[in-house]
Amino acid sequence: MDYDRRRLLRLGGVAAVATLAGCSTGEDDGDDDSSEGTDAGASGGANDSGDGSGDGSSDGDESDGTDDDTAGETTDQFDYGGWLADTGNFDGTTVDARGSGSVRIDVGASANGGAFGFAPPAIWVDPGTEVVWEWTGDGGPHNVVTESGADFRSGDPTGESGTTFSQTFDEEGTVTYFCNPHRGMGMKGAVVVGNAEPGGGADAGSAYGFQAASTDAYWYSLYNMSTNVAMSGNGVLFPANESQRETFQQRMQGITMAADVDSPPVANPNLNMAPFTEGDPHFTQQPVLENEAGKPDASTLQWDRSASSGVVSPASLAWTHLKGVTWAKNFQNHFDVLPTDSIAPKFRSQVLTTLAQLGVRFSLVEGNLRANQETMQLVAGFAPGEGVVEEGPRLLDHSAMLWFLSDLVSLAEGEWFGYVNPEPLIPAENLQTMADGLARTTMNAFPAGDVLQTGSTRDVGELLGGVGWYGTHAGSDELETAAGDYADALAGVIEDAMDGDGRVAQGGPNQAATQGVVAQGLLWASRIDGVDHTDTAETVLGYLLEDLWDEDAGTFASSAGADVYEITARDAGDITGGLNAADAVLGTSGVRATFARFFDQTFNRGRLQRAERGPSRDESAEHTLPLPPAAGGEFGQSAVYNAAVEYDTAAEEWSVTDDRFDTAGALYLANQDVWVGNWAGDFYQGRGVPGESDTPE
Repeated sequence: MDYDRRRLLRLGGVAAVATLAGCSTGEDDGDDDSSEGTDAGASGGANDSGDGSGDGSSDGDESDGTDDDTAGETTDQFDYGGWLADTGNFDGTTVDARGSGSVRIDVGASANGGAFGFAPPAIWVDPGTEVVWEWTGDGGPHNVVTESGADFRSGDPTGESGTTFSQTFDEEGTVTYFCNPHRGMGMKGAVVVGNAEPGGGADAGSAYGFQAASTDAYWYSLYNMSTNVAMSGNGVLFPANESQRETFQQRMQGITMAADVDSPPVANPNLNMAPFTEGDPHFTQQPVLENEAGKPDASTLQWDRSASSGVVSPASLAWTHLKGVTWAKNFQNHFDVLPTDSIAPKFRSQVLTTLAQLGVRFSLVEGNLRANQETMQLVAGFAPGEGVVEEGPRLLDHSAMLWFLSDLVSLAEGEWFGYVNPEPLIPAENLQTMADGLARTTMNAFPAGDVLQTGSTRDVGELLGGVGWYGTHAGSDELETAAGDYADALAGVIEDAMDGDGRVAQGGPNQAATQGVVAQGLLWASRIDGVDHTDTAETVLGYLLEDLWDEDAGTFASSAGADVYEITARDAGDITGGLNAADAVLGTSGVRATFARFFDQTFNRGRLQRAERGPSRDESAEHTLPLPPAAGGEFGQSAVYNAAVEYDTAAEEWSVTDDRFDTAGALYLANQDVWVGNWAGDFYQGRGVPGESDTPE
């Protein structure tokens, strides 16, 4: 790792890299592609506090971290496959603590440019040894999370001195772990258990498990969102006219004052208030990753607008801004963790919620996506300069918008920082009125008895998810009851279409996707008072996990007996949603391991995600994605989702079958990704379950 790269890591931890990676130089990745995660309105992740609370030392104890009577010797025989390559206090040696019943590791020891290390970073213990991590109180909030070889987590990051977390290791092998807020700074560790072979540490601990998969899901989600809302230019941008430019200047002044920052962290952002349905993520010129002010220049990172659809749909807008609302909530819950100097979380939370409100103004208040002024019926497509280009209503547009508006109501009524500062663009009561109106219109436009005439059972599953979110945010008891009755009627449609083994008929072309989204929808709708379809959801998930899981391929079959599996971004979102619901709500055994294998094979090996950047890049991983400059095209391309990939079971090969950027599919998947993500447990509450992320912590 060169000096500039290390300097960036020290500035603010993992997410600082996401926002500043474009400023790095040298030979590390040359690319970290500030086209995502560097924007003015979207980035995220856990970071150190950046408050200088770490004094560059631990608590003054100069021990190696083991108990005084079991310090042991050191050995250099273990190879961790590059896992500890950027860990500042790892010199290649492993502390031999065999023979000890209990071993201590300091959390927040002097390393990585501050108190951002585990000490010792690598230990060798006998099976049955208890390892105790003890917090020094330095370096801000830390936690302990496994990367491979085991599955444990200490909980939310804390900086309280004297905090302890223990784990007993009974099985031989190598366990690798990290601190969530400071992983990007090199705060990592390893525990070798038992008679591991010399040099065998990497093999023993290299399994791609849930922690690795869900962490990657977090980052891929971030890359897709941040690219779309502030870098790509793939949509109707704000400000779009002179009046909006005046509003923009006033708004930005208010945002910067409330956020305690001097200026946005990116030059010339492409703030996207109404994303187009499709785009081409290839860069059209050499990107400027660091201008004279040391900031990325978004004007050089936008996509070719001539290759875009030029059309806005309710779904493309709703899924994009729902992701922004999710991150605005995430930032507020962790203002004390995220460094204000490099991440500016208060600034970003305001920009994200501003864009969400601008999207509502564009689509519903100004009426560009409404069929009339009497109801909230939505058109399917609007093109600037042309008007409505596709009539509606479409069920998936209504379900996406219902999902988004309901969470925006939660943001407004909870008075989250990003919504009330500097001031709301749309009053909370107006948002509630629109959500209620959209719910009434949706229930009238798509009666449960007729819903399969305009959609599939798969679409009904997604609609159930939206109804679940609305029903927990309805504006009156009467409307909540109506939403519950509607959810019960939709669930009846699903039950009528089910085979005895749990297979849901009349779904989409990908049966696994149908099973996943129907199960999630049933569980989300069951959050409404008086609604409970948990048993049906369990049956639906049983068919997904038992009949459609292809163990050899490490992914889900499109249908039982299929030879070729095509998986779109939306398919992957539906499957991820079902697995997330199985884990978060039902606690289904083994589902985390299944998700990890599915994610690694489909997203990484299968290249559903087309590129990755430094924060998510693990050189020891089996299926490493290319960095953006090497992802294809003359200048490279953004780290976002492809529209579709395919797995041939006979050839045992993956291929990309559609390299468009499908905005609704990609951002729908991005929402599902962050809800299932490893960081969700520590840095975003609720796992996407309706009603579980309504109040700031």
